[in-house]
Amino acid sequence: MKDFSVKSTKLKPQKMMIDGKVCISAKRLDNWAYKSCEAECGVGEDWATLNYIRSKEEGKGHATMLLIFIKEFYKRQGLKFGGSVALNDRMHNLYLRLGIKEYC
Repeated sequence: MKDFSVKSTKLKPQKMMIDGKVCISAKRLDNWAYKSCEAECGVGEDWATLNYIRSKEEGKGHATMLLIFIKEFYKRQGLKFGGSVALNDRMHNLYLRLGIKEYC
């Protein structure tokens, strides 16, 4: 755990209408870091969603390790965890391999 860090920012949740459904935005943003990798997650009442993840050193497994840690962290808090739509095949395959739901 000592290699992983998180900084949280509280937000004022907003109600929005999307496709006729009332949606509530995140109540906080968590900015994660692990080695050369950083990620941002929006956290709501009973959910957490990965907004983005990037690594300065691709191919070293830093993003994979951070995603595993983040997924387990939110799971232990009783939150549903998923990720925003994958922007490339590598990210999509990582979601599949780690069992992370991709929200379109």
